Amino acid sequence: MDTLFYVYLILGVQSFVVALILIFYKSKKPKINKYLGLFFMSLCIELLSYIFMWSIEEAIKIYNPFTFNFLNMLFVFFYAMETAGIEIRKKYQYYIPAIIEFFIFSILFIKKIENPNLKPSIGYVLFLFFDLFSSTFFIIYMCVRTILAIKDHNKFLPFFYADVKYKSLGWLAVFCKIFIVYHLIALSFVITSFEGEYIRFMLDGLALLLLYYFTIGSLMQINIVNMTSEKEVKLSKRKQEENKEFYEKISKIVEVFMIEEKAYLDPDMTLKLFAKKTKTCSRDISKTISVMGYKNFNTYINYYRVEEFKNLIGSEKHKKYSNTALAREAGFNSRASFYKNFKEIVGISPSEYFESLNSDVM
Repeated sequence: MDTLFYVYLILGVQSFVVALILIFYKSKKPKINKYLGLFFMSLCIELLSYIFMWSIEEAIKIYNPFTFNFLNMLFVFFYAMETAGIEIRKKYQYYIPAIIEFFIFSILFIKKIENPNLKPSIGYVLFLFFDLFSSTFFIIYMCVRTILAIKDHNKFLPFFYADVKYKSLGWLAVFCKIFIVYHLIALSFVITSFEGEYIRFMLDGLALLLLYYFTIGSLMQINIVNMTSEKEVKLSKRKQEENKEFYEKISKIVEVFMIEEKAYLDPDMTLKLFAKKTKTCSRDISKTISVMGYKNFNTYINYYRVEEFKNLIGSEKHKKYSNTALAREAGFNSRASFYKNFKEIVGISPSEYFESLNSDVM
């Protein structure tokens, strides 16, 4: 027996061990890990089927019903989709191609075993080519859909976890991209009828590296909780939109009363009194003001008082009244409150502001 026999045997046993770990290990996400376990189990069956059929003629082995071309990538796809929390509708339909392939190849395999000398007709050959092309493009299709699911998962992660380190499925996206390239290369050699021992060696070597890469990625994330939920993200975004509309409505009420009624001129104006006059919940006003970018209600109302003060010192009143008097007219109830809030809002003290005005005039 050549080296390839032992390679398949070792890989088959290894896949079986990894499958058992992923299926039976008591992790924080046992259901999702089982998909990867089923992937390794199907791969194990496929590899061991090559071992059991090692001495069988090549003309019979091509009808091996345990190749699972339409099954392996399904489990990877389901793993990515459920990790991303994306609903898979009518999941049973995804298994139909795999069932049909297994059923047809089982019949052909039994026929060939019963009659080894049976020469394949054109229909047989065409079917084999059809299966090759359809299974290749099915695998590529599932890889692309898996990559898209991973893209959504990466987008959802920040909604659910403050620290997303090690939670990404980026390793799986890399696997899918290389797997696509692998199948396109293999298909191109079949189409061009290009043969060569080194080509088979290259493809087997790439497949081996991919398997070990996939194994390491699967085991590294076996106990890392990284599930997201598309449904919850959409619900959250919908609530945000609804809240946005709600706060926009409240902000209009607040702005109209503040500007048109000049509520800021009342030095005794409080959030509770403001809410009573606008017939609005104080909690909603407070939240709306926060959404508008102000620290709190006092910051919001003092902003208008500062703007009113600026207007007053630019008018004729500035010549007749002191700055403290103008500050009181703008709605501030004390000189200390005026100086404190002016500096917090404008960024400089009133005296520095006056100096800047005088320098502009000069």
